[in-house]
Amino acid sequence: MIHYSLRDNKSKNWMSPKQRTKNSILILINRRSAMIKLPMLCLLYTSFFWMETMKDEFVRIVQLSDIHLFENPEDSLLGVKTQESFAALLEMLKKEEFSFIILSGDLSQDGSDASYLRIAKMLKPFQVPIYCIPGNHDNTKIMARVYPVENISNHRHIVLKNWHIILLNSQIPGSVEGYLDRSQLHYLEHCLQTYPEHHAIIVFHHHPIPVGSAWLDKLGLTNANEFWQLTENYPMITAVLFGHVHMAVEGKVKNIPYYSTPAGCIQFKPHHDAFSLDHIPQGFRIIELYSNGKLKTEVKRLPKYIGHFDQGAKGY
Repeated sequence: MIHYSLRDNKSKNWMSPKQRTKNSILILINRRSAMIKLPMLCLLYTSFFWMETMKDEFVRIVQLSDIHLFENPEDSLLGVKTQESFAALLEMLKKEEFSFIILSGDLSQDGSDASYLRIAKMLKPFQVPIYCIPGNHDNTKIMARVYPVENISNHRHIVLKNWHIILLNSQIPGSVEGYLDRSQLHYLEHCLQTYPEHHAIIVFHHHPIPVGSAWLDKLGLTNANEFWQLTENYPMITAVLFGHVHMAVEGKVKNIPYYSTPAGCIQFKPHHDAFSLDHIPQGFRIIELYSNGKLKTEVKRLPKYIGHFDQGAKGY
């Protein structure tokens, strides 16, 4: 793998105004820089960041998940206009400082070009890099055709000074449950072996652990045991992030912390055998990565639930 060091003066525009006075980021590969003239590097689907000395020595990331936008912005999902709830979350995000955003699946409910393009348009004002992975509702072919666009990248490996984040596709086309096929697991190991001294975060859509809801636990990562077995060989894995469950969940497997984030639309009620919605506001997760390998995270929610709460919903 070839490393290029390129200082892009425009890269400072990928940070909030407050961040520009606090942090400095060197963006070594991005599609706005001269590196776009190196197509072979683009095939690596890797973004390189070199974090210069910062006051608090941490990188702040936002995880958004399960947005479920429609082609028609007026359409609703079980009483929630997903366009409206997503817009409310973005308004709340304006108060935060962060370096980039990860969209952890189910960006679209109907897999339409218009929904993916509208997400990019709505996120453009943040002027930070944005990375995404597909969920079970997404159309991967259309995502690949639409992205990269604006500040949404199709890179799958984000390399920082002391950290790297590996994005995987757990979608089984046409299925609700997920699976990490051999190509994804090989890619994961390739990234981990390339940066053995970096603290690693792994991100995919489907939950690799039971969350305590019988109906939902049938729809998780079907080869979770294989995944967790693989992680035993890599002690620098620091966390696993996922979406899909439409609720905030956290815990540990084999001493590796895992975290899910609330959905950008409807929320699922925890610990229910049958499908049930929770009347709790939409939210997102903030993750802080420190240079010493420490990770801090918290969930932030809207002040109130956006949409009409469909208490009798039986599924979608």
